[in-house]
Amino acid sequence: MRVRGHAALTLLLLAPIGCSLDTAESVPSAYPSAGLYTPGSTLGASDPSDVPAEGAGLGNRCVALTPAASPGTTGTLTLEYETQSLLGRYAPRNCTAVWIENAQGQYVATLEIGAGLRRPGLVYFQDHACTEKPGPDAVTSATLPDHKKTHKAMWSGVDFAEQPVADGPYKLFIEVTESDKEPGELTEIAIDKTATPFAMDAPVDVEGPLLRVSLTWEVEPAGSPGTQDGS
Repeated sequence: MRVRGHAALTLLLLAPIGCSLDTAESVPSAYPSAGLYTPGSTLGASDPSDVPAEGAGLGNRCVALTPAASPGTTGTLTLEYETQSLLGRYAPRNCTAVWIENAQGQYVATLEIGAGLRRPGLVYFQDHACTEKPGPDAVTSATLPDHKKTHKAMWSGVDFAEQPVADGPYKLFIEVTESDKEPGELTEIAIDKTATPFAMDAPVDVEGPLLRVSLTWEVEPAGSPGTQDGS
């Protein structure tokens, strides 16, 4: 699907595991009060069986991209999005993460992490990203108490090693979870980093975690600082 002639969009909404009320009978000792959202807790929150081993099935996520023959266009991608509760275990409290991969699935950089010490609950982010090197544009915050925040993150077109990346297709991921026991939901949006600016409102699933997603790619004018045109 083409959006305004510039950005291809693909949404991958994974099955809403862990995003409904936990109705199973629980053993109190299995869920200590120092859980995912207990302020000041330094204990790991997720069930270890729910968290994939680092880089499981995806290789080493901390390997830098091969330097681009040409860094291509200099610009800024701006993302804004809003979330809604899916009645997870700790709703409306929630954790979020946003990151970018290239077309081959190699980790590029992180744009946002809203989890603090509760990152183990972001199981897809833990598996897909280099968590030790989020990248120069990453914005971090603690776990959010509700879904009232309008998220805003930016990407300057560089990888986690602060090296400009080539023009071409990339994948932007948004993960939202309200649970420490089961994965939340992951949305994938295909974007194109090119010399052509674009603005798009991504369609969202009304039953999913995202209420609104908007993206803009702004290109720096030729001759401005940082422009890759040799001038």
